[in-house]
Order: sequence, then structure tokens, then C-alpha cells
Amino acid sequence: MKTVTIGTISLELQQDFQHLNETSMEWTQETWGEQVKQDRFNSSNGTFDFNHKYIYWFENYVTLMAARNVLKKMGESYAVLYDTATDQWCMTSSYQDLAWL
Repeated sequence: MKTVTIGTISLELQQDFQHLNETSMEWTQETWGEQVKQDRFNSSNGTFDFNHKYIYWFENYVTLMAARNVLKKMGESYAVLYDTATDQWCMTSSYQDLAWL
């Protein structure tokens, strides 16, 4: 897959990530494991990392792309998912949003 840079955007990484996601929850096997088994979430590689501590939902894919780039810049791990129950893009990550502090 080819990556193309289109312009430059300056971000306040932590503050902007907080405003990019619509909501977040803790991501644990106990809370989400059964829903993963019931195919609530689609993963591009078919795996789900419960070592990621949080799940974040996004209004659209463009917002998710911006958030993904913020996490990359901060060196945080993440995985992109699609939530079939809410019909939204989401991602799990080890990153703790400012809302959780």
C-alpha cells in the first residue's frame, strides 16, 4: 500500500487526540471478550489485542486516520477495528487519553 503525504497539519497531540474520538472505554477480555466472539468487531488481521487498555470510537474514517497518525507520532500501539453494533470505526490502543487521567 502506498502512503502519500498531503500537506502538513500541526497538532497538539494529546489534546487533539482527546477531541478526535467520540467516546472511549476500557478494553478488557472480561468486558469485551464475549462480544468479540460474537463478531461484533471486524479486525483487518482477525486478531484482537487485549493488552491494549482502551478502545476509542470515531465519527468517520477520516477522523480515525488523524487519530491513528497522532498515536504513531507518540509511539503508541493501536489496532483499527470496525464496530458492527454502532456502525463506527474504532481502535484499541495502549494510549491513555487525557479523559482517563
